[in-house]
Amino acid sequence: MADPRCVDLDEIVLHFHELEDPRSSINLQHPLTSVILIALMAVLAGAAGPTAIARWAVMKQAFLVRVLDLPNGIPRKDVFRRVLMALKPDAFQSCFAGWLRALRATAEAETGIE
Repeated sequence: MADPRCVDLDEIVLHFHELEDPRSSINLQHPLTSVILIALMAVLAGAAGPTAIARWAVMKQAFLVRVLDLPNGIPRKDVFRRVLMALKPDAFQSCFAGWLRALRATAEAETGIE
C-alpha cells in the first residue's frame, strides 16, 4: 500500500480558482475560494448543510486562518448558504471533477497502478 499523501490546499485552489463568483460585487467580505474550500473540507468531514459547515469552520478556526485567505474571519452560515445556493452546479462539478482527476493522475504516477 502506498504511503498517504497530504494534499496541499493550493492544489485544490487551482481547480476552483476558475469558478465564477455568483455574488454581487457589493459587500464581498470572504474570498470565494476560501468559502468553497471550507465547505468542501467540512462536507468531507461529515457536515450536512450550511449550519454544520459554519460550526465545523469555527471548531477549525485556528487551522483555517493560517492556511486560507480569511481577512474577515470565518464566514457565517448565511454566507455558506448564499454561496452554495448561487453556484452553478455544472461549473462546480467541473472544478470538482478536475480536482479528482488530478488526484487520480498523481496517485497513478506515484504508484504505477491505473
